[in-house]
Amino acid sequence: MNDAIARMLNRYECQSVEDHVRALREIMQEIALLGLWRSKFFEKAAFYGGTALRILSGCR
Repeated sequence: MNDAIARMLNRYECQSVEDHVRALREIMQEIALLGLWRSKFFEKAAFYGGTALRILSGCR
């Protein structure tokens, strides 16, 4: 596993496989948002609502 992702995963108290899946999905969302921010995406567009990125990515 990537060291940065492993460090991010340490913030979560995962007890089951489902917990790990949810944590990894949230981490992927954070990474995606960081990439969009770094590319200045948010100077031209915005997401609204707490689930907008999850809906776009198909994660629920």
